[in-house]
Amino acid sequence: MTRGALDRLVGFLCRVALGVFFRRIEVVGRDRLPVAGPRIVVANHVNGLIDPLFVFGPLRVRARMLGKSTLWQIPVLRQLLDLAGAIPIHRRIDAGEGADPAKNAEAFARCHEALARGEAISIFPEGVSHDRPFLQPLRTGAARIALGAELERGPLGVVISPVGLVFEERTTFRSRALVVVGEPIDPAGELALARADLTEAARVLTARISDALERVTLNYPSWEEARLIDLGAEIRDRGPEERGRRGRLAAGFEARRALAGGLERLRGAVPDEVAAAVEAARDYERLLRTAGLSDEQVAAGVGWRRGAAFVLRTLARLLVASPVAALGTALHVVPYFAVEAVSRRVEDEPNQIATYKLFPALVFYPLTWTLAGLAAGHWLGAASGLALALVAPAAGWVALRWHERRAMLWRESRAFFLLRNRRHVAEELRARRAAVEAAIERLYGRWRELPPDAEPPPPSSASSRA
Repeated sequence: MTRGALDRLVGFLCRVALGVFFRRIEVVGRDRLPVAGPRIVVANHVNGLIDPLFVFGPLRVRARMLGKSTLWQIPVLRQLLDLAGAIPIHRRIDAGEGADPAKNAEAFARCHEALARGEAISIFPEGVSHDRPFLQPLRTGAARIALGAELERGPLGVVISPVGLVFEERTTFRSRALVVVGEPIDPAGELALARADLTEAARVLTARISDALERVTLNYPSWEEARLIDLGAEIRDRGPEERGRRGRLAAGFEARRALAGGLERLRGAVPDEVAAAVEAARDYERLLRTAGLSDEQVAAGVGWRRGAAFVLRTLARLLVASPVAALGTALHVVPYFAVEAVSRRVEDEPNQIATYKLFPALVFYPLTWTLAGLAAGHWLGAASGLALALVAPAAGWVALRWHERRAMLWRESRAFFLLRNRRHVAEELRARRAAVEAAIERLYGRWRELPPDAEPPPPSSASSRA
């Protein structure tokens, strides 16, 4: 099989795997991504081995991924990395695990050759997957590869594309993800400096890459503040017609970025008002958690007629799909709990949980389909065994959707009756929500009074539709 065919296969497998793991994946700025020519894709690294799949999958970039050499020591994963044409990097911190930094000259040469052929390189310049809510200091590898390729093989016209990966709940199966592509970086200016001082040129270019990645990622001082900012932006950005709906991640991305940056400046100007807004959001979030509700449920205000229609419609769909869902559940219950057991081994490393859910699933589920087919073939005949093995993946997908719909019915029905029957809880939640909204609007007013060099706040959902 040719390299091009292998790349297409890898891209297809990545899209299938991510399509199952994530409920929805949004891509913003795809048109900014060069589709041909030598290019380096750089991205933030907060979700382990899930992150590279986004380059091959949703972005459809046939890139040579750079990864730490110790990954090649893991059975099955080594074969997958070789299938994707990945290039091992020998980090000094991995020297005790068999890494040989002396081999990095060979790795860089392979990168230069790939760029000279007009191919793409994918690298995560933070150097390690992490659990921090903000971008980590970047290594200079991406810059040195770009400048080195131009100096040794140029002129090539290498460009660097920054990509931000944003996750709704990165450890949660069937959550959502957002991919933000920034404007490409032309290293021509640093190339002139590199001819005299490659180290300084790499440092300058790395700083540009860091600035570009900050513009396509969400960066918060702490995870608690991240939750509060997300909640505040969601409340302010949800207009009347969006109440009760789960908005797109892309719609609130700039609002969250601007609010996070603005709070830092406002703390110096009006610290008491910032503290009051944060406390209001914290109180509202605490009450939401206690009640087991979401902001969209509090904002919905669903009437009896609409609620009954939703229940009847969902029950009908569950009833129709239940026979196939029962088969899919029976076939997949063992591998599901096996994957859960594996992922619990890294509960203290949130950036690795999704990896330990997805990659074992790539082994356990196909193995289950094969064993089920063999068992059916033994007892019922070869034709029945083959049919079961072929039907099993589709039955699993129907079961997955069935259980999602069942959980949604329970969740929304519970919220509906709680807010209808516990009036004091509903009134308290709506009052707290209104307090958060009012506090945020006051901060936006203060924001407009800041000096002109301050980043302007994004328009609210209502003004953006005007």
